[in-house]
Amino acid sequence: MNDFTRRAKNLLIRLITPPRTLKITKVGWYFIALTFGVGFAAVNSGNNLLYIILGAMLSFIVASGIMSNITLRGIEITREISDRVFAKTPTLYRFGVKNMKRLFPSYLIQLKDEAPFMSGGFLTYVGPRGEGITVVDAVFPKRGPFTLGSVTVSTSFPFGLFTKGMKRGIDEDVLVLPRIREVDPEDFDLRGLEGDLVLSKSGHGGEPWGITEYFPGDNPRHIHWRSSAKRGNIMKKEFAEESERKITIRLVISEAHSEDEIEYKIEAAASVAARFIRGDYAVGMILGGEFIKPARGMGQLEKILEALALFRPWRDAAAAPPPIDEADTGAIIDV
Repeated sequence: MNDFTRRAKNLLIRLITPPRTLKITKVGWYFIALTFGVGFAAVNSGNNLLYIILGAMLSFIVASGIMSNITLRGIEITREISDRVFAKTPTLYRFGVKNMKRLFPSYLIQLKDEAPFMSGGFLTYVGPRGEGITVVDAVFPKRGPFTLGSVTVSTSFPFGLFTKGMKRGIDEDVLVLPRIREVDPEDFDLRGLEGDLVLSKSGHGGEPWGITEYFPGDNPRHIHWRSSAKRGNIMKKEFAEESERKITIRLVISEAHSEDEIEYKIEAAASVAARFIRGDYAVGMILGGEFIKPARGMGQLEKILEALALFRPWRDAAAAPPPIDEADTGAIIDV
């Protein structure tokens, strides 16, 4: 959603939505019923004391409306959510409340997203020109792009008779990544691929392989001083060269798979990718007609997870597979 569309939507919401909503609480209904009872008794009896009590009760109702309006006026709301959000996983985010009023504080501020899977927040007090923060949580039901909609700001201040609220449009786009979970090695034949592959030849990294004579131009940091002292010549440590550990995960989807089975496979692909990247493998991915070349690091994992989050099975899976050189893939794991 671009900025123009977002502003137009927020303007339309403000035009068709009343500036304030009012809901009578349970205590408020009791108070109104009692007010009617006192008023009926005062009219029938002509008792001045009952008229005084009726006036006080009506003034409570009027004062409640005025003070709740003051609490909600001049409130600015911000929402901050992490860039890495996973489906079916609790995610913390926070609301920021800024009171722009110079003299009056705001009390008992309740915040609620319009999305049903996002919880609400609560602030008891925000002083004049002050700010408050409340942390809430959400569990996104599925992967993919989400647009977080408006936030309802309400208060039951001062007497809890009414809950007055208003909507604030702070739309925000979030990309929800597939859930990462534990995977069973027997399901994907991972056991034979997780060992360290070491070649018996000289290299610059890996485990120590042997002791050889030092030659000019070799790295002086590799000199083995104990062996040099024993043999009378300068000796150096040799290291085994690690072969590149490379795998490619291929997401296999057919028309026979249900939507739940496809989502399970996508979660499995994300989980396998995370497992191998944490093991310092170069991991790639084949998604329909897209090929992500194997690479190491958390940046590669984020790239794979974003591709899986945006993957549309019924369109992308039908794309022709890309031309792939076997030297670029390494071992291929079908998920």
